[in-house]
Amino acid sequence: MIYIRSFAKWMVICILIAILAGSGSALFLVLLDYCTQIRMQQRFLIALLPIAGLITALIYQTVGKPSSLGNQLIVENILQPSKPVLPFLMAPFIFATTLLSHLFGASAGREGTALQISTGLSDQLTKPFNLSDNERALLLLAAVAAGFGSVFGTPIAGAIFALEFATNKKAVSLYSILLVFVCAFLAHWVCLAWGVVHTEYLIKQLPKISFINLLFIVLVSIIFGLVAFAFKTGLHYFKVKASTYLPNELWRSVIGGAFIALIVYITNGFDFIGLGIESMVRAFDTPAHQYDFAIKMFLTILTLSVGFKGGEVTPLFFIGATLGSGLSLVLPLPISFLAGMGMVSVFGASAKTPLAAALLALELFGKEYFIYSFAICIIASFIAGKKSIYQPL
Repeated sequence: MIYIRSFAKWMVICILIAILAGSGSALFLVLLDYCTQIRMQQRFLIALLPIAGLITALIYQTVGKPSSLGNQLIVENILQPSKPVLPFLMAPFIFATTLLSHLFGASAGREGTALQISTGLSDQLTKPFNLSDNERALLLLAAVAAGFGSVFGTPIAGAIFALEFATNKKAVSLYSILLVFVCAFLAHWVCLAWGVVHTEYLIKQLPKISFINLLFIVLVSIIFGLVAFAFKTGLHYFKVKASTYLPNELWRSVIGGAFIALIVYITNGFDFIGLGIESMVRAFDTPAHQYDFAIKMFLTILTLSVGFKGGEVTPLFFIGATLGSGLSLVLPLPISFLAGMGMVSVFGASAKTPLAAALLALELFGKEYFIYSFAICIIASFIAGKKSIYQPL
């Protein structure tokens, strides 16, 4: 009877998490697309990026301070579930400030927002259901899986990402892993039920099996890992320098926003702000400029260092896809293969979630690419070092 009650309780919790996460992701994706379209039509909006930065900093310096750590706060609560419940306002604050970032042209992603919406709302279930510390850690893991799986349309990768992201070993069992997968799939289906259509990325050709091609694959794996390491190191370095030389968060966001806008105007770099989905899709068919990945990496590091909200994953997709696409100009491997493998492996190596990244390739590209992506992600993750972008270096 006890087991039946526990199972029934967790089924109700999983359904509630899925509704909160899937619906939150759906609304966020629709509004994010709307903001992106407006920004693309009205390029002058990037001149107002300093104002968006000021508003964001004001929100998190005042009423939003308890949730200002974002994904790092989620990790801390999973590992130490005795901490207070995540602030309810975490979800609406990250929702609004991420849309601000994208409307006015910051180079940010969306997974951080999806995770904070999902966990911020789902954690409010802790008290009504009288969850223990271990149960709360499981709830947060399930919410992370639901947020990631629904915002990208990849529930398997979302579940594994949650388990690699910050696993509380006391809260993980075969039963809890099953619940994490259930939440990821349910949230994904809820998001689809709202009419959301996820972007498709197509790898059109596998490399021929040969010893020389295997050597090239190892080489690109190392390059992807080195770029992931550069991103992690650069993000940490710029965050430290920004807080040192601009300790006032308001001035940091205003000056940083002005600097980003100036760079974009001078270089006509409008393809490198926001999510950059069109550039990513194009990279699978047309070789990207060999410096495109570096421009996106610099703008993303600068964006996140001065306080704009969003996430790192989609920019890492852009960095990896354009890096791989550019490498096709000098390596005899198919362009779409290099773009796809770069897309998932630079993310996996940066987040230290290689298995999730490999499964992401399986869901996005097909089962025939899983072995390649698994090997490339493992090598790249090893080269990139032990720490993830969600931990201080």
